[in-house]
Amino acid sequence: MSLSFSLVKIILSVLGNRRRQDFIRACQNPAKTQEELKNKILKNSLKAFPDRPTTYLDYEGITSLTKEAIAFKETTSGSTGNKKQIPYTKSLLKSFEHMFLLWAHDLIFHTGLGIKKGKFFMSVSPQIGEKPGDDRKYLSPILSFLLTPFLVSNPDKHKAQTSEEFLMNISRELLRARDLEIISIWSPTYLLSLMDFIEKNKQQLGLKNEVIHWDRIWPELKLISCWTEAQAEKSAGRLKEKLPGVFIQGKGLLSTEAPVTIPWSFASGNVPLLTETYLEFLDKDKQILKLHELTLGESYVVLTSQFNGYLRYNTQDEVLVTGFYHHTPILSFLGRTGQYSDLAGEKLSESILKRLYSNTNASFLIVPDESHDFPHYVIYVDAAFPGKDMDWEKPLMENYHYQLARSLGQLSPAQVITLPELNQKILRFYQNQGMALGDIKEKLLITRPLEAQKFKEWIELELESSL
Repeated sequence: MSLSFSLVKIILSVLGNRRRQDFIRACQNPAKTQEELKNKILKNSLKAFPDRPTTYLDYEGITSLTKEAIAFKETTSGSTGNKKQIPYTKSLLKSFEHMFLLWAHDLIFHTGLGIKKGKFFMSVSPQIGEKPGDDRKYLSPILSFLLTPFLVSNPDKHKAQTSEEFLMNISRELLRARDLEIISIWSPTYLLSLMDFIEKNKQQLGLKNEVIHWDRIWPELKLISCWTEAQAEKSAGRLKEKLPGVFIQGKGLLSTEAPVTIPWSFASGNVPLLTETYLEFLDKDKQILKLHELTLGESYVVLTSQFNGYLRYNTQDEVLVTGFYHHTPILSFLGRTGQYSDLAGEKLSESILKRLYSNTNASFLIVPDESHDFPHYVIYVDAAFPGKDMDWEKPLMENYHYQLARSLGQLSPAQVITLPELNQKILRFYQNQGMALGDIKEKLLITRPLEAQKFKEWIELELESSL
C-alpha cells in the first residue's frame, strides 16, 4: 500500500467517521432529522415554504432566493427539456461534498473490496479546444487536492481539439493504468463506448490484433460505480458481462438541484441523504408525504428542498420503496414521470416501454415521427444484439391505447431501422447537441417533437456519410 494513499485513508477516516455515525443515527429517526433540516433550510431562505410543488419556472429569473450569495450556476444536461441554470450556494456545495464523503468512506472501509492503491477513473467530459470537465467542482479544494494524484486521467493536464483526439487520450490513459481499482461514471454507456473505441482502434493504441481480455487490461479493477436502475439497467448488465469479476455498484439518485440518495453497503441499496436534502413525496393521489410516511412496495415522485432556495421542487423522479434501513426507506429509481409521447392518445412512457420490452436484451430507441399524414413510431435497434429481427411492434400492441390508435388508423405501423453501434450514435447525437459526454442519460424513448426531428435528420446524415 502506497504511503500517499495510506495518508488519504487516514484523512478520509477522520473526516468521514463522525459523519457516518451521524448519518446512521439520522436513519434511526428520519422524522426528527428531516424536521430539523427543514428548519435550517427555511432559516436560510428568502421565500416562504410553498403550499404546492414547484418547478424551474417558479424560480427562473429570480436573482435572490437565499441569504447566501450564489457561488456559480450549473447548467443542466438538457436531455429532457430546455437547459436550465441552477444556482449553487456554499451550503448546497457542502451537501454534495458530504454526499461524496459518505460514499467514499463507505466504499473504502465498509464494502470489503480491499482498495489498496486508490487509483480511480472519474467521468471526464470533453470541452473541445479547452480542458475537459469533471466532477471535482462539487468538492472542496482540500478534497479535490487529495484526490487528484489518484486520477487515471487528469483533466488539468490535457485538452483535445476533436472528439476523436479526446477518446484517444482517455483510452491511452486507461490502458496505461494497470493498477486501476475504481471507475466512477454516470451512464454505463460512457464506459461501454470507451471500451468499444479501444476495440476498434487496437493497432493505433498499441494492442495486439486479438480479442481483448478486460480482466488482463485492468487486473486490479474492483468496482464500477454507475447508474444501474431504470433505463440504465441493461447497459449495466452488459458491463457486468464484460467484467464479470467486478462489483457494479448502483449510483444513488442525484439531480442537479440536490443529492437525493446514496448507495449504502449495510442497506444493500440506496438510502436517502436525509441529513442534507429535505425530501417529500407525491403519491398516486398527488398527496404530499414525508419521508417517514412512505410505504413498502409503493412508488412516489420526489420533491426536494435545498439550501439554494429551491423549495418543494418537483424533480419528476419516480422511486419505489424496496425496504428499510433502520426506520428510513430504501429507494430504487424507476424513471422520470411527466414525459410521454402522445401522437394519437397512446401516451407511451419510458416506464411502459421498459415493461413491454422487458424480455429483450437488445439496445433500442423509439422515436415519434410526425412528418407523414398518419404519424408513426420509428424503432431504432442495435444490429449487434440477438433478437434484433423480432416483431418490434408486437410489444407495443400489448398497450391498449397504442393498439386502439393503430386499429382506428390514427397511427401507421411502426418502422424498424437496424443500425450498427446504436449506442455510440446516440451518444454522438447528444454530444452534437452540446451535452457533456458524462451527462448523457440513457433513454428508450424521445418524447419532445423537436428533439425527435433533429435525431431523425442526424441519423439520416450519418447513414448518408457512411455510404
